[in-house]
Amino acid sequence: MNSGGLYIISRLSFEDGNIDARLSLDGSHWLFSSHFPGQPILPGAMLAEIVSDLCSRCLKRQFVAESVEDARFKRPVVPLEGNLLSARISVAEEKKAVRAKASFTVEAGAEKSVAATLSVSLAENKFPVCFLVPFYNNSKTVAKVIESIQGAGFKVVAVNDGSTDDESLDQALKANPYDLVSYERNKGKGYALRQGFKRALSLGFKYAMVFDADGQHTISGAEAVIDKSLSLGEKQRAKTIVVGSRNKRGADGGGKFANNFSNFWLTVQTGRKVGDTQSGMRLYPLEKICKTKFLGNRYEFETEVLVRMVWRGFRLLEVPVDVVYPEDRVTHFRKGADFTRISLMNTFLTCGALLYGYPRMFFHRIFR
Repeated sequence: MNSGGLYIISRLSFEDGNIDARLSLDGSHWLFSSHFPGQPILPGAMLAEIVSDLCSRCLKRQFVAESVEDARFKRPVVPLEGNLLSARISVAEEKKAVRAKASFTVEAGAEKSVAATLSVSLAENKFPVCFLVPFYNNSKTVAKVIESIQGAGFKVVAVNDGSTDDESLDQALKANPYDLVSYERNKGKGYALRQGFKRALSLGFKYAMVFDADGQHTISGAEAVIDKSLSLGEKQRAKTIVVGSRNKRGADGGGKFANNFSNFWLTVQTGRKVGDTQSGMRLYPLEKICKTKFLGNRYEFETEVLVRMVWRGFRLLEVPVDVVYPEDRVTHFRKGADFTRISLMNTFLTCGALLYGYPRMFFHRIFR
C-alpha cells in the first residue's frame, strides 16, 4: 500500500478508534528534490496529509485536512534508507468532521524518537475522485503515466490485467500507485475496469477517472473532464458519465470505422448522440455502476456501460480532449475479434432496447 509515490505503508491497523501504521519514505520522490535539495526533509504540512490519507483508508471515506492545531515538531523527518516512520492516531468522529490526534515516531534501527505530534481536523471530501489506470503489457509507458497523474496531485488505483511480462507489474509498482489490483490471467479491459471500480469504491472514492496506460491521454484533458463534472450539481453528477471526446480519432481507419459504428448504434439504442463512444477517457460515478451486472469483459464493455446506464436514467456528456500517440504506445485492440465482440454486443443491446431499454427510459422521463 502506498500514497502518491511519497511513501509505502508496510503496516496499517485500525481498532477501537486507533490507527497504527508504519511507513517508509521514498527519498527519490520529486518532493524531496525541491524541498531543501541536498538536505531533504519531509515538510511538516505533509504530516497532516498523511493523517488524512490513513484516516481515509481506515474509515473507508475520503477526507481532506481542514486545519491543524497543537502541532509540535521535535525533530526533522529525513528520508534516509532504512529509516521508518510510525504513526499512532486516535480518531474521534463528530457530526460533520473527524478529529485525529497523531504522534509520529522515526525508527532508525533500534532507536526510536518522537518527530511530531499534531491534531488535525478532517472534513469529508465533497468530490472523492481517483484515476483508474488498467494496464496489460504496458511496461514502456505505465510508470510514466502513473507518475504524471500523481505529479498533478491525483491518487491512482492501478489494475494489472494479467500482464505476461513481469516488467509491466514491476514498473507499476515502481511508480507507487495509491492502490493496486492484480490477477494472473488476462481477462480484458472491461473486467479490469469493473475490478478497479469496486476497489476504488471500497477505498471511499465515489468517482473514477479512467486513464489509459498507453500514454495517449493527457492530464489537461482529464482535468477538463473533471471540471465538466464539477460544474454539475451533486445529484446530477452522481448520475452522469462524462466522456472525453478525442480531437484526434483512431490512429487508423479501422479504429475510426469501429468508433462511428458504435456511435450510430448507441443512438439507435438510447436516442442519445455521442461523438466518441470508443474513447477510454471517462469519468464514472461508481455507486450505481458497481451495483449493475454487465456482460462484456473486453472492449465491448465500453459500449455496454454507456447504453445500460442511460437505460437506468444516466446522462452522457462530452468534453473535447486532445490525445497523443507516442511511438512506444502499445494497443491491444484486435480489429477482427474485438470488432466482432462489439457487433455482437450491439445486436444484444438493440434487442434489449426494444424490450427493456426504451420502456424503462419512458418511465424514467415520466416519474423523474
